[in-house]
Amino acid sequence: MITCPWCGTNYATFQPSCRNCGGSLPLPAERAPEPTATGVTVPPPAPRDVPRNYAWRTLAADGWAIAGGVFLLMGAIFSIVGFGLTIGIVTAFVGLPFAGLGMLMLGGGTGLLVWRYQQAQQVEQVLREGEAVLGEIAQVYQNLHVQVNGRNPWTVAYRYQVAGESYEGKVTTLMRPDLRQQPGKGVYVLYWPDKPGQSTIYPHPYGYHGV
Repeated sequence: MITCPWCGTNYATFQPSCRNCGGSLPLPAERAPEPTATGVTVPPPAPRDVPRNYAWRTLAADGWAIAGGVFLLMGAIFSIVGFGLTIGIVTAFVGLPFAGLGMLMLGGGTGLLVWRYQQAQQVEQVLREGEAVLGEIAQVYQNLHVQVNGRNPWTVAYRYQVAGESYEGKVTTLMRPDLRQQPGKGVYVLYWPDKPGQSTIYPHPYGYHGV
């Protein structure tokens, strides 16, 4: 049984890419490199076939991106109401503050979305072209102070070494991490060669985003 690390679809026999999301599938056990830790999924060699529009998909589960979308929606409403009230001379003193607040929200929401999309693009780039190194899960915890779509996100912190230098990273997910993603467990880390601190873990299923 081969499981797509991007969307979780199962296949009885090996094929290069997933029919569901288009992502590359790991090599079967008899063809894959010998893992250096029990249960660790070995990433396929670069360049990897990352699912189509993966950066946009991750934004749907990203708390900051969702907040940016909310700000954009509220900003649009406030701006429309504010400019509508401003047209009437009597209500201009009410409309102008509404319009100003709406423009601020629009700017803030746009800034948040652009920032998170750039982060998502970096993660997608690392998933496609990054080099692999074996790391370790350092910590797994749930943020009970934040809710996204009624769920509290989980954070998986990890550490790894490149050329003798130690690095740390983390990803967040709306799905509960499985038994392979627990403190002390091995995990493959994909990193950008020119910037080893820019990294993410593999598998990186839908619902995860680099932070």
